[in-house]
Amino acid sequence: MASRAKKALLLTTGIAALGGAVALGVQAYRHPREMMNRTLRTGLLALGVREGTCDAAGVPMRYYSAGRRGSPLVLIHGLGSSAESWTALMPLLSRSYLVYAPDLPGFGQTPMAPEGATIDTYVRYLERFLDCLGYPRVVLAGNSLGGWIAARFAVEHPERVERLYLLNSAGLSRESMNPPYATDRESARRTMKHLWGYDLPLPGFVLDAVVRNSQSPAYKQFFQHYRPQDDLDSVLDQVQAPTTIIWGERDGIFPIICARDLHAGIPGSELIFLPRVAHMAQLQAPLTVARIMLNGAQKPSVGLTSASSGKE
Repeated sequence: MASRAKKALLLTTGIAALGGAVALGVQAYRHPREMMNRTLRTGLLALGVREGTCDAAGVPMRYYSAGRRGSPLVLIHGLGSSAESWTALMPLLSRSYLVYAPDLPGFGQTPMAPEGATIDTYVRYLERFLDCLGYPRVVLAGNSLGGWIAARFAVEHPERVERLYLLNSAGLSRESMNPPYATDRESARRTMKHLWGYDLPLPGFVLDAVVRNSQSPAYKQFFQHYRPQDDLDSVLDQVQAPTTIIWGERDGIFPIICARDLHAGIPGSELIFLPRVAHMAQLQAPLTVARIMLNGAQKPSVGLTSASSGKE
């Protein structure tokens, strides 16, 4: 009797496990992006990264935080992304910084701001986020749209930015740009190639998820409400914070002239090229980016450098 009960228990457990695997598979197929972010969130929490919500003037901004000491460092993600894009970098930087990675309004787990999705709005909510945390002065790092927001914030609130890191930053309009806006599978495939620097054998359901992401309200609104006067060209010389520009040379979204023009426009800035990296250096070369940011905080630096990122 005991043996029969044991077999029944094993069979039931096996069926439950199989059912769970099938359910996960279905979720991954229907919502691959959300499933990936849940997996990354689980990994972050397992590493001791904390999760919280900050009331930014009525908009609950979800964020991760890591570390217990050092200067506060805020990581700002790009268009259509979320705080999970900093997963590989947060534990590395938390050795010396108190690190925060929020979801911008309209992305990740943060609802859309009533003001919509514009550069002005995101700069305003970054200020509200810092006020909510109680930090008068921080280090800012931003990738793509996040770099644009960080640079604008540094111009409008110079007293609040200790240092600035721009990772393949948006904010300059140049020829040969490839805006990451996908309307069908073919444009989604091109967008992913531009982001990662090489062709990826992506299945249709993943490409469909890229298209859905491009059609999200905040994503669409940002493109619809774009204003040339929000570009950074006319204000780069007003950036007072020591600035390091980190640029993946294989970026297919923004041409390399953007990196050189940011460097030429921001007084005393440092430009570091990553030869085998594309648009998202924090994911493709986290060890190199972390080393740059940890070393750069110790001393001011000027000039043009090339960093060997390789495979990490």
